[in-house]
Amino acid sequence: MMQVSITTLTRRRNGSIGRKEDIKGCEVLRIGRGAENEIFLSDHRVPLHLAELHEGVDGLFIEANGTHDLRLNGAIIRKAHLNVGDVVGIGPYELVVTEPDDSIHIAVTLELVHPIGDDVESLLSRSKLTTTNIGLTKRASSWILGSLTLMLFLILPLFMADSPLSNYFSASKSNNAPNTMTNNNDIDFDISWVSGEVMNSHKFFANDCAACHTKAFVMVEDAACTACHQQQHGHIDKVKFPSEDLTSTRCATCHTDHQGPHPVRAEKQELCSDCHKDLDKKVDGMHLTNVSDFATNHPQFKPTVWQNPSEGIQKRISLDDNPVEVSNLKFPHKTHMNANRMRNPKTGTNTQLECASCHVPDLSGAYLEPVKMEEHCGDCHVLTFDSIAPKRTVSHGKPEVVYRELAEFYSTLALKGGVTDKTAPKVVRRRPGSPLLKEEEKKAALQWANLKTKKASRYLFSASQCGSCHEITPEKTNASGYSVKPVKVTQIWQPKSVFDHGKHKDVACAECHAADSSMKSSDVLLPKIEGCQTCHGGEQATDKIPSTCISCHGFHRDDVAIMTGSTGKTVQ
Repeated sequence: MMQVSITTLTRRRNGSIGRKEDIKGCEVLRIGRGAENEIFLSDHRVPLHLAELHEGVDGLFIEANGTHDLRLNGAIIRKAHLNVGDVVGIGPYELVVTEPDDSIHIAVTLELVHPIGDDVESLLSRSKLTTTNIGLTKRASSWILGSLTLMLFLILPLFMADSPLSNYFSASKSNNAPNTMTNNNDIDFDISWVSGEVMNSHKFFANDCAACHTKAFVMVEDAACTACHQQQHGHIDKVKFPSEDLTSTRCATCHTDHQGPHPVRAEKQELCSDCHKDLDKKVDGMHLTNVSDFATNHPQFKPTVWQNPSEGIQKRISLDDNPVEVSNLKFPHKTHMNANRMRNPKTGTNTQLECASCHVPDLSGAYLEPVKMEEHCGDCHVLTFDSIAPKRTVSHGKPEVVYRELAEFYSTLALKGGVTDKTAPKVVRRRPGSPLLKEEEKKAALQWANLKTKKASRYLFSASQCGSCHEITPEKTNASGYSVKPVKVTQIWQPKSVFDHGKHKDVACAECHAADSSMKSSDVLLPKIEGCQTCHGGEQATDKIPSTCISCHGFHRDDVAIMTGSTGKTVQ
């Protein structure tokens, strides 16, 4: 930034010269009648943005803006290099480049050499039009304009709505007619009441004001909204909570129109906190905790965790109570994140797993896809069962399905022959494809297949194989002799709120989830509210991300009855 000394010269009647110096710091010295210019010249003969003076590689340069001209030492120029002593004519002013001091980059003097004459000043003063010139006082003109406004924009629209001439003075009602003051040279007087542009989704009936405004001088009623939005769910169970304090909120309180082409989100915290800050006083026995601000008055997070997967029982438990999820799955995160423990049996090398190795974002980026054994675990947990067929695996499924696959494999192998196991009976080690002619041979082959099936089944459902991840129990009614407890892993931990992983992609997983120290799948690895509050504050936060209620919560809940039925009546 360069320091500029601007000295204004004023010649007095006694012949002396007044000097007024002004020091300014700027990148470019702008000259013109506009108030934003560093050299502000109020004379009407000077353009708003006349020229710019700046330092270049070779010294000082001046350049006119647009089509304007300058005078340098009497010659007409548009752009020129300046030296000390050069005189630049700027309309009625002269700008002279002088030698700057040590701390100043550019020094100039400015003098008005051609002032406006008395005749011009008199002409300018007579060109001004005031209320006094036309014989009106300020009070009288205010009454006239106020009355005219009421007549044009209130009384006349009401009159024209009921007048026989309304067909002439009303705008075209075609679907393609824009919502403007005039259509096809006709005048729509009630357009003066439109407070702003309607949102895009409502523009197909933008000219039909009565579609929403069903009663004159009455705010839009809920019935006008639910007449179209018939499948919209409500917020609370009105039968269980009939209090008028909780059921009297209008749709238009949050969903406002005439705010432009895109709907405006109702983000004001008070729209929610008006009810939720003292719910215990509004409803007896209310199970929800009072809340008014995320930073100062918000309960601890309550994730929904599985308590009994076999019976489908889930429960919301506060993180302050250290919830435990009963998923019937054995999975130590700490072990799987240790590269020394993760040896890939196919490649023989150790693999460093990361969170993203198993937890993959879905298409929306907000949530994570369920972890699948075949896609995320199958590389290491290979379901092989016999060295005579090292590449043969069974499905990751129910015990009876696995047992059936084993029985079919060994039965087919016994009947086909060619088994290489030296401990196997001769009948199954015969030349492949040779038929079994004797009944005793068939029984011996099938007996071998049955024994191998049971042995492979015991191996697969042992503690070192399927039992390393699943809860295995004996089951006599099952052909395999085993039963696997159903696995239920929570996918949406907090169904009453929304968390978008995609918006937090720049935050490392370990900052919120302590997976590297967890040895049990029952650990609920969710951050407490205090962790979120390090970045997020309430609505009025200035040093954190301001977060209102709808940052994480929705209003309309799918588990609540639809607001209207087919007849348009409110469902209670």
